[in-house]
Amino acid sequence: PLASSASATVSPAELRMGCCGYIFNAIAVGLIAYAAHYGYKEASSKPDYGPAYALPDWWWKARLPDSVSLIDASDAEGLKKVLFGGDPWLLQCYSGLPFAGQHLPRPYRVHPAFKDALGSMGGGVRGGLIDCEARLPSNKSVVQKLGLVRRTQPILVLANGGAAPKQLPSSAAASAQAISAWVAPKAEPRVLSIGTQKTFAATCGGKRPCLLAHLDADSGVLEALSRRFRTLEVVSLGEGAGAASLAWGRGEEIGETLEEDEARHFGKRVSLLLPDPDDLAERVAAKKAGNQKAARRAANPPRLLRGYVGDEDVPSLSAFVQEALRDAGSAVRRDGTDAFMRTPLPTLSRKKRAGDGAGKAGKGEGKAGKAGKAGKAGKAG
Repeated sequence: PLASSASATVSPAELRMGCCGYIFNAIAVGLIAYAAHYGYKEASSKPDYGPAYALPDWWWKARLPDSVSLIDASDAEGLKKVLFGGDPWLLQCYSGLPFAGQHLPRPYRVHPAFKDALGSMGGGVRGGLIDCEARLPSNKSVVQKLGLVRRTQPILVLANGGAAPKQLPSSAAASAQAISAWVAPKAEPRVLSIGTQKTFAATCGGKRPCLLAHLDADSGVLEALSRRFRTLEVVSLGEGAGAASLAWGRGEEIGETLEEDEARHFGKRVSLLLPDPDDLAERVAAKKAGNQKAARRAANPPRLLRGYVGDEDVPSLSAFVQEALRDAGSAVRRDGTDAFMRTPLPTLSRKKRAGDGAGKAGKGEGKAGKAGKAGKAGKAG
């Protein structure tokens, strides 16, 4: 009995080790329970992303799909190129704050509907993730700058070929199919057919260049050019009796003979109309100086015009557009002897087709006949 009692005695060192082990196990269990609770809470806050939403940011960043790029909101030039550069981009917002932003997911979380929609559009639209809580040089966040509605989930923005970025409405962001149905038609390049001066001024009187061509709107050449040059407005003036005409206030329109350098540009079947960078810089400086009158001195700001003569095929016209855009960006080339002509925005008018007049006349005769019958009926009464 004495030997048995001696062997059962626990030393102080063993007792301390046992206590430490118990405490360590209790701490480990507590940490595991906290992590499980935190993960469950995080995952349940964004159920669309699944249980993996609670995993660390680096885990999500390492598994970004190939179709999705990270957009740095602090890179002003890079962001400008994404939003207005010409290529269509579909952007998903996240919050880069230490805590989750209001209604915004944590960094690098790709919404399943966003990912599936990009895949269904076959690479026609580029995808990007952007921190919409990041501050821009204007000290506004991306949410404030673009006027985004936070409650729409996910927050998706379409930057479509140079046009103003637009947020997808909640109904269009509800599923991959809805996203594709809303984005795909808007991301398609377009050939415009303009019938009024008001629409023409709104289209070609701003910052975007216009390619003006006396070709039909369904021309394969114009469609190919609209795909190749997404920063251009490709405008069909039509052909034949229903074609639109442009009045420049020069040449035969006012009974004068054009000089040789003017004849190179005015009255051509295809021409490129661009904003004048020098005039734009002057108006911006006047606006900053508070000279509103100078900033609004002309209803139609001067444009740069370059006419084209040659084969009206895709390679030839592409070379013409590329060279004109390059020259317009260089002050030396821009001010060359006959590189461009400076001119106000022309006046657009579209001839009425013969059938249109006959149709209106027929309608008038029909109304007159009905009026006559009504008068006879009144007399009979």
